[in-house]
Amino acid sequence: MMRAWRLLIGAAALSALAACDDDTQTQQTSTSEQDQATVAADAIPHGQLGDSVVPTHYQLDLTILPTKDSFSGAVAIDVAINEPSSILWVHGNDLDVSDVWLTVGDQRIDASYEQVDPTGIARISLDSTPPKGPATLSFQYTAPFNGALEGLYKVTEGGEDYAFTQFEATSARLAFPSFDEPAFKTPFDISVTAKATDAVITATPEVSQTEAGDGLVTRHYETTPPLPTYLIAFAVGPLDVVDFGDLPPNEVRDRPLPLRGVAAMGKGDQLGYALENTQAIIEAQERYFNVAFPYPKLDIIAVPDFAAGAMENVGAITYREQLLLLGDGSQASEGQKRAYASVHSHELAHQWFGNLVTPKWWDDIWLNESFATWMGNKSVDMAFPGRGFATATFRGALGVMGSDSLATARQIREPIRSNHDIATAFDGITYRKGGGVLAMFEAFLGEDAFREGVRLHMKRFANDVADVNDFMQSLADGANRPDVVDAFRSFLFQPGVPIVRAELSCDGDAIPRVTLNQSRYFPVGSEGDRDQTWKIPVCMAYGTAEGRDRFCTVLSEAEATIELPSQSCPAWLMPNDNGSGYYRMALDEQGWSALFSNFDALNEREAQALLGSLSAAYRSDDASTATMVDAFGILAKADNREVATQPVSDLGLMYGRLAQSEAAKDGISALVRDLYGDRLQSLGLEAAAGETGETHLLRGSLVSTMANLGKDEALRATLVKRAKAYLGDGEELDNSALDAGIVGTALAVAVEEEDFNFAQTLLDRALASRDATFRQRALGALASSPADDVASLMRSVIGDERVRDNEAILIAFSQVGVSEQREAMWEWVQGNLDVLLPRIPTWRKGAIANMGGGFCSVERAEEVNAFFADKVDDLEGGPRELAQTLERIRLCAALVDAKAEQVTSYFSAR
Repeated sequence: MMRAWRLLIGAAALSALAACDDDTQTQQTSTSEQDQATVAADAIPHGQLGDSVVPTHYQLDLTILPTKDSFSGAVAIDVAINEPSSILWVHGNDLDVSDVWLTVGDQRIDASYEQVDPTGIARISLDSTPPKGPATLSFQYTAPFNGALEGLYKVTEGGEDYAFTQFEATSARLAFPSFDEPAFKTPFDISVTAKATDAVITATPEVSQTEAGDGLVTRHYETTPPLPTYLIAFAVGPLDVVDFGDLPPNEVRDRPLPLRGVAAMGKGDQLGYALENTQAIIEAQERYFNVAFPYPKLDIIAVPDFAAGAMENVGAITYREQLLLLGDGSQASEGQKRAYASVHSHELAHQWFGNLVTPKWWDDIWLNESFATWMGNKSVDMAFPGRGFATATFRGALGVMGSDSLATARQIREPIRSNHDIATAFDGITYRKGGGVLAMFEAFLGEDAFREGVRLHMKRFANDVADVNDFMQSLADGANRPDVVDAFRSFLFQPGVPIVRAELSCDGDAIPRVTLNQSRYFPVGSEGDRDQTWKIPVCMAYGTAEGRDRFCTVLSEAEATIELPSQSCPAWLMPNDNGSGYYRMALDEQGWSALFSNFDALNEREAQALLGSLSAAYRSDDASTATMVDAFGILAKADNREVATQPVSDLGLMYGRLAQSEAAKDGISALVRDLYGDRLQSLGLEAAAGETGETHLLRGSLVSTMANLGKDEALRATLVKRAKAYLGDGEELDNSALDAGIVGTALAVAVEEEDFNFAQTLLDRALASRDATFRQRALGALASSPADDVASLMRSVIGDERVRDNEAILIAFSQVGVSEQREAMWEWVQGNLDVLLPRIPTWRKGAIANMGGGFCSVERAEEVNAFFADKVDDLEGGPRELAQTLERIRLCAALVDAKAEQVTSYFSAR
């Protein structure tokens, strides 16, 4: 349903209002009404601006010279004034506004501009109250290039200066005064003045140029479709622009689609793989939506320093360099190729869900990100079947259940009342839980029915805004299943992971029955309330004489008994068929035993869901160490890579947290070698001709596991030797010395085993390199070193200008995870917040509380709280980040109390 304010700005209404005499319009608002409106309007709108004034069109004229420290702009915003007042509210952050005025017809009303809140809320005080109707709000301003990878910011790379943008969620206001909310979706006319020798990229194609003097030109761009501010983007500088040509029309799109790749100077030739593999993803999504790519062109841009992984800007999608710069793909690892495809597909899916149809407010950002997560994985699997993408959404949902098990976990659709809430809306709950819940309902409704609901939603709200109720109605109407709404809402509007306990009973010749009960899952030590229910689509698989069958129901109450349509007692019961349900499962001892005895009857997703639930039982102190180790032995033998390596996370927990003696740690390392040694030996360290991507990824996982957890000395010595050969003596890397999938592990082992001079040389080489992938691998290896001298060296460069902002964040947060450096890093943080915080974008600064997240005692939780409690209130997302950090520390302490003695005793005896 359209917002009411959109009905106020039709062409006839605007024409009629514009034709009125200005004095007559002004007189229509009495002095009393003006005074009342002014008083009401004086309260700072910390949430939504409201619709008393609504933008209808933007004219952006920016001058962007990346060699300078600042930029300038002239912005004219056509608005509809619905509630006259002498005070208008807009967004603007760190802008030096030299002039601002409102034009009503031929009348100019002078005004003053004042930023009144650090989050970027600005008050426009008009010299007189304008009438209701159309007007134009104009600004002249300058602003500094941002220093923390948000807004319009500057990057120096290879001796050249560039400007890039990151506007989501609330950073467009750093680049131009605006109504910086997703519901305000309007056309933009954009022009940019820049050096004639610089490339300039924005949302739409360039249509003309005019000379601007002094070697500058002004480029003018095609009017955009209606867009919110956060989807506008700019890239300016001596960029390589690689024209891939037009993607041809197809059965859905009746026009060609221009495609280009953009990178920093000298790197354009590395965009080949990324460009070559774009068409298949776009066409898979066009077929799914049955809607052509919504925008007139597509540029994919490799950004040298970027806080996010990627951003779905209309017509100008931005990515971290290492995601796009894969050359022709021959030297890229399988992991790099899959990361490119997964992220690229996610951002392309946004062009429909998020860009074409946009949420009304940030409480529905889950509709953007959950859907792009689910659709991105689905469409990349459609484009590249058999490449491991089919289970990506499932794996993500399984992985986020740990965070969702916190008492402080938020719900998928979280109320957004301030910028704090906006910042914390971009997390695993939004992306991975939301994607998993969508996948659960797709499995429950059926793929065809679910797709019809999505297509209907695209048609109803194209180039418009929609909220959760709109989406659920589209889904219910398209699938012809109105009953799905209540079940969907039960997962959207409450936090937590359900745990479904299933007990199978067979009484002679009677029909087999399954008693199901549900509650909220919490790990040991949690004070959360378990008395919570959902409307859960539960699909159960069970063993029959013919093989297997399935039965689905909706578990709406705390407990229910289900009769299975089986003529005999099933040999086994799997309470989460295909792992499609977003819930933990629990069985009695007989049920677990039957499942493991029939492990071969389970598919790969079910096997992972099985260990995921058993692992959760271990963390709630409902399963023993011996039971877990028995399960490890079964899963590690699986042919499937994901199943075989799933025990590694739990083994790491036991080694890093629960083993309290060196003998116990040695026992865990010995178990790792027993589980995986022969398998790695058979794989070897080099790829064979015709090797599959899964084998390549398995090798990388096993090398890392055996070198780090398994402490395989022979392997570590080989990795050091190969790492040295890879680095060589000159500037060029010898890629033939190391399989691409194990470079990071080899470098990290070499840093641990070699002396300080090796680490210093590697650091110098990384900082001198323009290769983002090598820099990331090298700096990651150095940051994970347990050695005091190396760790101290890395802390000293966190503020170094040679280190990119995203790299500084990598270094700092990596050391939190190194047990030998946790104390030193904590001490450094307490004395150097002013070094690290400026390098973190505003919308992620609250995550600084996680710098205390490596601790594992109640006492340390109190210490972390004492340090951060008075610091996070002014950081976006800070209060929730701190609360969750403290809860994790306390839960870790509770798990140690419950399991450390058991783990130490069990493994010491091996």
